Amino acid sequence: MAFSDNIWWTRKSKIQAEKRLVSNAFQAQVVLLWYSFAGVAASVYYLKYSSSDGDMSGIAWVVYSVLVLCMSGFINGLSFKQRAGLIKECYETLNDVYQRCREFEAGKTPCVTLEELSAEYDQILGVCENHLTIDYYLAQCEAYLTTPKENRKNLDKKPTPYIWICTAWHITKRCLMMAFFYLLPVLVFILLECMA
Repeated sequence: MAFSDNIWWTRKSKIQAEKRLVSNAFQAQVVLLWYSFAGVAASVYYLKYSSSDGDMSGIAWVVYSVLVLCMSGFINGLSFKQRAGLIKECYETLNDVYQRCREFEAGKTPCVTLEELSAEYDQILGVCENHLTIDYYLAQCEAYLTTPKENRKNLDKKPTPYIWICTAWHITKRCLMMAFFYLLPVLVFILLECMA
């Protein structure tokens, strides 16, 4: 495998990492908005329909509101958008290195050496966080699925059954986790109503 192929796969993996971080940022904001709305709606409901002064549900929703406040600070500390921005800069810069590496491998630019390109590649990778293994797997699956069937034999890396399973598990796990996060306020409300 040529050095330019390594750069290409790294770039594709970084693109997947940026997509993941941007999606995490969006989902986190939506979940926080949903949790805040659910907390206010539950508070209004219990103000209007509370059956007793010592109701446990009122205390539970106060704890819930504090949890939402803590979550917003924690999510803000994860800096999803800033991290995604650094990764985007990285893969955009990698594209330039990839183009120059392809020219070098084709013999069009003899003034640059493979060592110089490798050093620049390493320097660019040091600017931002590394992608996760699942980002690499997603990049392989996406490249395979978006390549026309007659050209798939030209791909230097094809997803193995293990990679397909890991990718399917990741997507399933992510959907289940998001469903849990979105359903949590409803489940808390139902649980408290059943206990009352």
